[in-house]
Amino acid sequence: MADNELTNIQNDALTSSILSKHGIDTQLPFSRDIFLMNTMINGAMHVKTIYKLAKALKEGDKVTLRLEPKNKYDEKAILVLDPKGKKLGYIPRRKNEVLYHLMDAGKELFGIVKGGDIGDDLDEDDSWIEIYIDVYMRD
Repeated sequence: MADNELTNIQNDALTSSILSKHGIDTQLPFSRDIFLMNTMINGAMHVKTIYKLAKALKEGDKVTLRLEPKNKYDEKAILVLDPKGKKLGYIPRRKNEVLYHLMDAGKELFGIVKGGDIGDDLDEDDSWIEIYIDVYMRD
């Protein structure tokens, strides 16, 4: 190994160490979030505590997307969980196939709450809850 190659490796290691100490992720230096779609969460009205959960949501909250392969209605079901890990509903079946394949291949997908019947905009007398999220892929 040439001396300048060794110097470059040492400099990279030192830079990585310094950045890590300041909370900067050096494992994925070129990662970014790619917008995929906007969608309404399906099945929210089947969640018994949906009014309480929706009331606690605010625009900008990050929601978790998780595959649910044992779902008896849809083998490509993608569960949507609130920031505390409580079930909000699902990505609509008509929109989940590509997302399913990305997640099944190991890609990290997540949602950001964009609005709807959440927080102070929630009318608890409303018989239908609509929560909208933007779906992103971290790459």
